[in-house]
Amino acid sequence: MSRKGFRHSEESKKKISLAGIGRISGMKGKKHSEETRKKMSASQRRLNIWTGRKHNSDSILKMSLAHKGKNISLKTQFKKRDIRLIGNKINLGRTPWNKGKKMSVVRDGYIHWNKGKHSSEESKRRMSESQKKLWRNPEHRKHMSQSAKFSTNTGRFRNGHEFSEETKQKIREYTLNQYESGSFPKQANTKPERQIKEELIKRGYEEEIDFIHQYNFMNKFMCDFCFPNQKIIIEVDGDFWHGNPIKYIDRGKLHPHQIKGINRDKSKDAYIKKVDNGSWRIIRIWESDIYKDVVKCVDKIIELLNSKNKI
Repeated sequence: MSRKGFRHSEESKKKISLAGIGRISGMKGKKHSEETRKKMSASQRRLNIWTGRKHNSDSILKMSLAHKGKNISLKTQFKKRDIRLIGNKINLGRTPWNKGKKMSVVRDGYIHWNKGKHSSEESKRRMSESQKKLWRNPEHRKHMSQSAKFSTNTGRFRNGHEFSEETKQKIREYTLNQYESGSFPKQANTKPERQIKEELIKRGYEEEIDFIHQYNFMNKFMCDFCFPNQKIIIEVDGDFWHGNPIKYIDRGKLHPHQIKGINRDKSKDAYIKKVDNGSWRIIRIWESDIYKDVVKCVDKIIELLNSKNKI
């Protein structure tokens, strides 16, 4: 006899619940084979009476209250997030909801239920505490760092994704505001610097013996690299922050922070060249040149070192 659509009464539910107390399932400790699980999954998809249906507001509220206060592991949180992000591809075995169309086309005209609403102060406080708790977890910090490696200079993620020019400009403006407020952490040992150092070590130069990375010059300022025996300073400059003239031809459109950085570089160069009767030399290498050909950049350094050794 088919029981499709049949529902137990409240009294029947209580009887079934009481009858099951203390009973040990025949499957306890056992596991279904891979083949059995596939058959069960396929069967459930065929017989699922909820296909195409939606829960009403009362059911949603009951489910929400039932899960309230339960702790979800970090692994489960990542799993749920990944399912949301790529749901249109895997969608748990179902047909992709957008059928290959762009999300902007599918959701055209759709108004989000939360549009125009603002979270209460209590909600903001709870969300803030939740995020702080997450970020205290080393696993979470590592995961977020790997998934969001972004350069404000190139506007590109590690995986090759690139923002539009408008978005890149917004990110730069936000970062500049952090710099001006003093809340942005000081950048040291950047990727271009590491590339230069790795190439120098490949050529046989030893750190702290042949060269010093992050050198305090005369207690005046920090320099990226110093070869104390040859009296040579190497500075690795970011294209945006130091205003690469090849990329920023119109000097009248430079940001005030870029102008400040350029003036600071000029002062540093002038001071270094005057120390010890002009015996010190400084060369600057652009970040974009390092990314393009780090070997060529280090060749330039070696050439200067050799010329100083001959003197």
